[in-house]
Amino acid sequence: MKRIIPFSLYLLLVIPASLFAYTPNALSKENTDTSANSSLANSLVLRGRLSAFNAAYSKNYFELNWNTVAGDFDHFEIERSLDGQKYELIGKVDNRKEVSSEGQFAYRDHFHYAIARDNDFYYRIKEVEANGNIVYSKVLIARMYNTRSLASLSVTPDPLANDILVNVQLNEDSYVMMKVTDEQGNLLLKEGKKAGNGANIFTLEGTHNLHPGLYTLEVTVNSKEKMIMKLSKG
Repeated sequence: MKRIIPFSLYLLLVIPASLFAYTPNALSKENTDTSANSSLANSLVLRGRLSAFNAAYSKNYFELNWNTVAGDFDHFEIERSLDGQKYELIGKVDNRKEVSSEGQFAYRDHFHYAIARDNDFYYRIKEVEANGNIVYSKVLIARMYNTRSLASLSVTPDPLANDILVNVQLNEDSYVMMKVTDEQGNLLLKEGKKAGNGANIFTLEGTHNLHPGLYTLEVTVNSKEKMIMKLSKG
């Protein structure tokens, strides 16, 4: 399974806004619900409050997990997009949904299999503070594979250094290869890792130092399943 999508590294590392080609598909809003069961967490910062953000795939849904470490907020609004431009509200989680002293939250986004098979999902979290202020998270991109080796891939920023984080959710022990190249095809980063069954998080250290320009992120599992993202850092 190989698809090339436009993706903004400037978005990934800095701001929750993007320029993407429009994909005219509609997501079903059926069967969206909240879930208090949170088992996976990746990293992202939302003005010092949101400290983790991840998407874990299960049968016909992504479970979004995030942590908040501080802040007087009223509720979170979960938004989803198929093109990175037009977002729709798919659910809300208020402060009564906190499930631990660390401030762990989760939301389960159900969808039709055919929709996830043909599209990348763009997620962002809108924090509505008690005083009415609104803060958006950075964007997480998730793709379902559901093959023998690979369940899903997601990409999101690191909370501190703003390096790219790649979350690979495996169905069996596998070998994961990650590459970053520039517009001329020069290899800037290459990292291969053995990974076990389940969720594996890899930090592409130093990617926050990339100069403005066009880049490509390629993630390959067992030389078969591949995810290619076009990156444009402003």
